[in-house]
Amino acid sequence: MQLDITNQVGHLILNQPEQYNRMPPTFWEEFPRAIREMDASGGVRALIVSSTGKHFTAGMDVSVFTDARKIELDRGRAGELGRRRLGALQAVFSQLENLRMPVLAAVQGGCIGGGVDLVAA
Repeated sequence: MQLDITNQVGHLILNQPEQYNRMPPTFWEEFPRAIREMDASGGVRALIVSSTGKHFTAGMDVSVFTDARKIELDRGRAGELGRRRLGALQAVFSQLENLRMPVLAAVQGGCIGGGVDLVAA
């Protein structure tokens, strides 16, 4: 992911076109950090989210969920862990809704799964 700020406009660019701009585990750390920093700075008046390549995003990388399976838990605890993880992921997109600036999504090609959640937020 790349962040540019020009003339008080922030531009977050998903830039892994060879992987269809999927959202790997690092995305869920970098994206909210960039959003928080722009919001806290007060110098960004609008935000554009776009991507490179043929498709906007293929959505969430399944490794976000399969990494959690490495922990051995009974079914109930595993389900609760999954619920909490989903809540944390959704909270990332909820940050977009709570920004003090307008957010625009420039979508081209496919926008699948988590990408739909991102542009809807």
